[in-house]
Amino acid sequence: MTEWLKNKDVVGQNQHDHLASAYRKAAGFKMRFEFPFYGHKLTNITIATGGFCYVGDQTHSWLAATQYIAPLMANFDTISNDSTIMFGDNGERLVVEWSNVKLRDDQDAGSFTFQLSLFKSGDIWFIYKNIPIPASNISDANHPCKIGVSDAYLFNHKVKLFEEATTAQSKRVIHEYHRITVPSDKVVSNGVVILKALPTCLQFTTCESCANSTLNYFTCSWCKPKDSEAGFCSDEDGLHRRRQEWVEGNCGREKTKICEATTPKPNTATETTTKSGKHHPDAVIPLRPLGELDKTTSTSTGLPKAEEEKSGNGVMTFFVMLMFVIVLAACWVYYAFTNPYSMSGQLLIKYRPSKWHSPASQVRYSASVHM
Repeated sequence: MTEWLKNKDVVGQNQHDHLASAYRKAAGFKMRFEFPFYGHKLTNITIATGGFCYVGDQTHSWLAATQYIAPLMANFDTISNDSTIMFGDNGERLVVEWSNVKLRDDQDAGSFTFQLSLFKSGDIWFIYKNIPIPASNISDANHPCKIGVSDAYLFNHKVKLFEEATTAQSKRVIHEYHRITVPSDKVVSNGVVILKALPTCLQFTTCESCANSTLNYFTCSWCKPKDSEAGFCSDEDGLHRRRQEWVEGNCGREKTKICEATTPKPNTATETTTKSGKHHPDAVIPLRPLGELDKTTSTSTGLPKAEEEKSGNGVMTFFVMLMFVIVLAACWVYYAFTNPYSMSGQLLIKYRPSKWHSPASQVRYSASVHM
């Protein structure tokens, strides 16, 4: 790697300031070529000290959760003098090397050296030079241990509190739609794992090429979102990063003609249904559908009067039970606090708030957004 970085056509570094002597740090790098990842052409990548690269569009603290390419994601740091992270790009291939990195919670395990290679064709290589202990023995207590790739889409969920409401609340959620996990026994010294990129529907740029495509694993159809002149080719389930456009453009509906001169008018209710007629998981669905108000309906709540009375009684019962549970819990805490040698006291000591930890899959990273 050191010799390769000396080539004139290679752009990179043998040590990054943000990644040197670091723990849970990440730094962005702009590639010189478009890397096709699940059909999406990426040019930016984020290199993390934890043995993986983040490839999502949105930079956040939870880089290890999804949208990663991980030759060996683990609780590594670069604190040792000989530990470094090198990377280089020659326009056809990006290589990232984690050299002599060590496990923060198991320093005696030794030094790990491995590489990640991303090719312009979309192929991915995991190259292992020195793996001192079996990957299955690496603890994931303080950091997730993952080997493979993952991708997700960001979706802005909209939920109406009432059907007659003019506005909807929104919540942005990242959904992982696919993951490849490499068996840990493949991670051995002097070993290589090769992931071959397969064609996807997103690679077709015209409606005609999309309609005439014959892929082994996907049935492609042309999607043209509303208020958009440009469409895109998608698989029939719409599982990719353009999920929001696919859903809002009603691209899941059955089509009589794939390539039409004009786009059918979208459903004004903005609801999406599947072929079976059921609501799609990403659809905008009222929490409580309302019908015509009849004479026995209360105009204040929208419920029949008999049901309104039952509802009131149910709310009162719920609050009484809630207060009872709160009082009971407070009494237990007081007893456990004043009797530390009892079984309750030992449980309170074991699970006290200072011992609470976030799940390993939600490890925070300090990411540099400089490209």
